[in-house]
Amino acid sequence: MKGCGWPYRAYGIALLMFLLVGGLAANADQIRLKDGKEIEGMILQKDGESVILRLPRASVEAVNGKALPPPVTVGAMAPDFNAVDLSGAPQSMVGYRGNVTLLQFWATWCPHCRSDVPFMKEVQAQYKDKGLKILTVSIDQKLDDLQQFLVKEQLSYPVISALSKPELPDLYESQGVPGYFLIDAKGRIANLWRGSLSEGSAAGKTELHDALAKLFEADQPAASMKPAVASPNAATQPSTPERKSRASSKRSKNS
Repeated sequence: MKGCGWPYRAYGIALLMFLLVGGLAANADQIRLKDGKEIEGMILQKDGESVILRLPRASVEAVNGKALPPPVTVGAMAPDFNAVDLSGAPQSMVGYRGNVTLLQFWATWCPHCRSDVPFMKEVQAQYKDKGLKILTVSIDQKLDDLQQFLVKEQLSYPVISALSKPELPDLYESQGVPGYFLIDAKGRIANLWRGSLSEGSAAGKTELHDALAKLFEADQPAASMKPAVASPNAATQPSTPERKSRASSKRSKNS
């Protein structure tokens, strides 16, 4: 899937940058730092000023003195947050419990995000009456550009600006835009996608539609699971063989 990187995350001048992702290839590099400490990782990129490493998440105990939160992946609880959208309304993930929710990270300058706008409108129109909620987080750095885009496209779902809540992309470990998190009514991440859902083949669209259908179907009680309702007189009415036996016994007494 196609997507855009984060323009506002400057790496700066640093000796090492650790990308905390799971898994390493078999040919991981054995790296010795100048203080003598040895670590195992994979060199992703290096230049005259920095070396960017990839480390297995399980090997990292803490960052800046804080333990890493659980990975944001399918099956995990969607991280909660409190924010205010551009209309001034408060937003939180806990507030969406009880509804299937599609959380999107995007930006107006990202061509792949703009390509997904018609599809987002289509999804909202198709599933709104079934209870789907859409919440988006824009990483635009120019608020005026964002507001003009919203007016132009007539987007009706809530939009949170990351300018007011810059920790949101990191909270969801977003690796670029667009990014999508489909969250079930209990607050768990049911599916996630990184990159455009509408560009290229129809695979992204199909996956989202199938995932939504599965979630809404799970919310509907199956007819086969409903208990059978007995007739009010069922307990007092004898079965057919029993009625025949009683009738035969009555005739024998009368003969």
